[in-house]
Amino acid sequence: MEISYKYKEILSDMDITLHNYCKEIESIDNKLRILGSSQIIDVPKIQKKMFHLYENNPVLYDAIKGKQSIKDSLEELGSVNKGIRKILPWRKDKAHNERIKQIGELISEPAQLKTSGILIPDNFITTVSEVAAVMFGAFYLMEKFLPLDPSLSPEALENLHQMNHYTPIFVSSTLGPIFGALENRFRFRKLPLDEAKYLDEKVKEFYHQNL
Repeated sequence: MEISYKYKEILSDMDITLHNYCKEIESIDNKLRILGSSQIIDVPKIQKKMFHLYENNPVLYDAIKGKQSIKDSLEELGSVNKGIRKILPWRKDKAHNERIKQIGELISEPAQLKTSGILIPDNFITTVSEVAAVMFGAFYLMEKFLPLDPSLSPEALENLHQMNHYTPIFVSSTLGPIFGALENRFRFRKLPLDEAKYLDEKVKEFYHQNL
């Protein structure tokens, strides 16, 4: 039978991805079986209809046509976030970001792979550099434009000058790495490879089984 209005409401409240649709249909079917309900859900039939609704998605289209699996598409996108590149700034790539948006309709969007531009502090290197720039700039302006007490001795003035010279170095070397690590931790999130592999299996079942 077709999925009831009640279950459509449940699905509409979800984080809507093709993967979540399919898994929730399986979950509803499992719960009905546990409860001994007379309602029977044709899980493959409903899931296949869900796939038809997403066939215009370029990532799914490539998988259906056998050009590139969803898992391979995800891993290709993830190539920007490997090794030393995890902590480096990335140039903004609109095509890359559009592909992430497309795959995010199928599985949990890998937002950690989006490229924002080299000046955006979403990575360790840029964040450390910008913290240092702010600190040195602030202390430079303070020393240049804040009036000094004329009653200060030469020794006190020299100490003040040294403090303005070394404090931004100390603050930058301390806060920079801390803020850099906090901003960069997002890039270490795992990719939803299991979700991608699940959909690839469904693609084989619904489109390639009889080939």
